[in-house]
Amino acid sequence: VNNCIGFSNYKFFLLFLAYSLLYCLYIAATVFKYFIKYWTGELTNGRSKFHVLFLLFVAVMFFVSLMFLFGYHCWLVSRNRSTLEAFSAPVFQNGPDKNGFNLGFVKNLQQVFGEEKKLWLLPIASSQGDGHFFPMRALCEAQNPLLANEEQWEDDGIDEEPH
Repeated sequence: VNNCIGFSNYKFFLLFLAYSLLYCLYIAATVFKYFIKYWTGELTNGRSKFHVLFLLFVAVMFFVSLMFLFGYHCWLVSRNRSTLEAFSAPVFQNGPDKNGFNLGFVKNLQQVFGEEKKLWLLPIASSQGDGHFFPMRALCEAQNPLLANEEQWEDDGIDEEPH
């Protein structure tokens, strides 16, 4: 997916993965009773045996594959990262920071799915922002290189007015 999944379609991609997972689980669950019949010898038709085995195998394999991909992207959303940011940290004024856009778990989810929770599972555009500017976490003074270095604020020979 490299650059194809971004601000405007990340919610839809996650919903596609979630709905695909549910569909694979539904297929596996409905075919499983026929697999039990095959296992116990109740299925007599040779062609139906092949179809039951094939369908169950494909549904389970797709489920496992999608589960890992969906889990990875859920982790990315919880950290407010894209796939590209996971591999290469974005660079800010004070250097690269892989957690630069991490606003906390709930706000990260709201960035992708929107503020109204009732719309989260619907394929409706509800993401926050405009896709050009993104909120960033605030740096504490200890992490900001301009404020962390106390030596630069010491008396440098310039006379100050007494208070």
